[in-house]
Amino acid sequence: MELQLVNEELCESRLYRTSQNFRTLTGRDIANLAYLNSLILYIMVQDDKQHDYARALAKRTSQYGSYTLFRTHATDLYMLCYIIKDPDNKHLRYKDHSESKRFLKTLNFNSNYHIQFMRKIANADDRRNEALTYYMRLESQLKINDSRYKQYRRYATDWSNLKFASKQQVVTKITQEIRRIAKGSEIMGPLTTMIKYRSHRTSSDYKAPRTSFTKRALGTAAGAVAGRYVGKKIAQKTGSNVDKYKKAGTGIGAIAGYWASGRKKQV
Repeated sequence: MELQLVNEELCESRLYRTSQNFRTLTGRDIANLAYLNSLILYIMVQDDKQHDYARALAKRTSQYGSYTLFRTHATDLYMLCYIIKDPDNKHLRYKDHSESKRFLKTLNFNSNYHIQFMRKIANADDRRNEALTYYMRLESQLKINDSRYKQYRRYATDWSNLKFASKQQVVTKITQEIRRIAKGSEIMGPLTTMIKYRSHRTSSDYKAPRTSFTKRALGTAAGAVAGRYVGKKIAQKTGSNVDKYKKAGTGIGAIAGYWASGRKKQV
């Protein structure tokens, strides 16, 4: 018990020195930082120079299997997730404390899903557009309503298809936002380095782009329209029920469009 108390006190002291004191952060700030730190890790793991750092940080964040203890040697992201999960820790004070605690308690943060996705980053093992699905879910859980953050997510999940200028823009804006909220963040160093890039090289683990959600959606829609048209023509020629064939054609076309949009071009 005595060791536990000592550990908690040391954690609090260390945290205040490295994050400019949680007393300066509202509950909204904490949720925003957790989201941005989670998102920037996905950007960094796709970058050749930051790939190993991002994987190591994701591994350190998820290595304990849960966000249940206040740990002296944990990452900033671990601590943010811990606070969201347990805002009642008596050793912590927030800006607008009561209101911030109430807000944090309204969040439906699924820590297990977060840890699972951090492990995917640690192993460079996300597939099948998992990032897009996960970050949209995380937005909902953390009540992220800022349109800028949603734009960052769209860029991050389509990173390999972006031009250099777009990549630099989003990295710069996320860096500015994290610095505005908590400039003592441990991730500021590599982010500042990325801002100085003259070119971006994709990590070998991400050379093959994850299919963008937009491309999949457009492919599905186009397939559905084409299938509906073909179904109508077949029904007219055979004298069959037009509505029935249109519905069947729409379904088949949508499926074909979905899978066709995900195929890689052969060079």
